[in-house]
Amino acid sequence: MTSDDEIQPYLVYRSSGRQMECALWAVESGPKCLALFLTAEAADRYLDNAGLRPVWKSLRPAKPQLLTILEHCLQVGITHAVLEPDNDQARRLFDLQQVLDAARADDRGASG
Repeated sequence: MTSDDEIQPYLVYRSSGRQMECALWAVESGPKCLALFLTAEAADRYLDNAGLRPVWKSLRPAKPQLLTILEHCLQVGITHAVLEPDNDQARRLFDLQQVLDAARADDRGASG
């Protein structure tokens, strides 16, 4: 993955004290996936359609924070993310380990 391939997604989340919980989307008869959105409008539409307001909000984390969130997802057994999910489908499925590996390789290339 090069910087040209990277997206800067929005997440849907809620906070409880110092904990942050991100919205998950379930692949039919498959794993739960982290929900990602290309725009604030798409994230807000998801919030509205799912009736998650006002407790849930959208956030566009900086790359270091996003990578930390993805690492935490892997640690708790969430191995995939989906782009632009709705009630029925998502645009794309991502393997979080592959995303993190590519980001690390890209960071090593940029620093070397």
